[in-house]
Amino acid sequence: MAKIISVGTSTAPYKLAQSEIKKFVHNLFSSYPDIDNMIKVFDNAQIKQRHISVPIEWFKNPHTFSERNEIYRETSIKLSKSAIINCMEPTGINIEDIHCIIFVSSTGITTPTLDAILFNELGFNKHVKRIPIWGLGCAGGASGLSRAMDYVKAYPGHNCLIIAIELCSLAFQKDDFSKSNIVAASLFSDGCAAVVVSGDKSAYLQKNGIRLIDSLSTIYHDSLDVMGWDVVDNGFRVLFSRDIPAIVKNLVKPNIDEILGKNGLGLTDIEYFVTHPGGMKVIKAYEESLGLNNDTFKYSYKVLTDHGNMSSPSVLFVLKEFFDNNEFIKDKYGILSALGPGFSSELVLFRTF
Repeated sequence: MAKIISVGTSTAPYKLAQSEIKKFVHNLFSSYPDIDNMIKVFDNAQIKQRHISVPIEWFKNPHTFSERNEIYRETSIKLSKSAIINCMEPTGINIEDIHCIIFVSSTGITTPTLDAILFNELGFNKHVKRIPIWGLGCAGGASGLSRAMDYVKAYPGHNCLIIAIELCSLAFQKDDFSKSNIVAASLFSDGCAAVVVSGDKSAYLQKNGIRLIDSLSTIYHDSLDVMGWDVVDNGFRVLFSRDIPAIVKNLVKPNIDEILGKNGLGLTDIEYFVTHPGGMKVIKAYEESLGLNNDTFKYSYKVLTDHGNMSSPSVLFVLKEFFDNNEFIKDKYGILSALGPGFSSELVLFRTF
């Protein structure tokens, strides 16, 4: 059985109040005909602050894809190292005892992938298995956790490290007057999370924590235009549908019922929900679909308010809040959930011990 041993996070170097970003975007897009109306999305997001990887003035100037990607590479290495240290040091896990690295990202491109650079800088075992996952967007953190569970079930004596890193701010385009670009500017941010998952025969076990029971990956037909990137000459251009909250409301409950049914459970058996905070409307859609109150998603709200939407690491930030507050009762079930491009869903069923 797979167990979560530890969760660590790191944030990008530039911390900005939402009001500061709102003012910057309003000034930058002052010639946009409907900017006074569109800028209200910053207030509706109900985000207090976010972290980004470059000074906000950087976005006033044009930048090539290669320039953005070099910043992605350098910053991602720093944030990944910090998240790994924050994850592993408190537990005493040795870096050479990591048998598999699952590296999740969608906001930059490197070959070899960044896990190879981390291997050289941190001293991982030379036989470590590397599983880079690219393009799953907001679902990536949950997917990485699912694949780690699969791995340690096959190798119960092993320890698997998941790293999810996104620098979403680098996709902002100063000359893109689309609604999607402005909405993205009101919501997305940068961050990194690391998680260690161990098998039953690993030397690193805990007296209490989270046991991963099952996972369910789902991709929906004819939904490619719901969210994703367009690749343009100067980087990535965000794509997402205004219908995402409605789609979430319609799809979440049947999807969760499916994984629960596989395990002989119902919605009333679930005590905890660790949910990707895709936005205020998305969390509300979860509440309405499942018939639950907002206290159920308090950690999702907290991460959204304090960090914005960091894409793949966000749900792991929520998981860390869950761990750090140590509120979980023994032998209770929970669901970890995230949605991403495809349009796709990733669910993980867990139980506390």
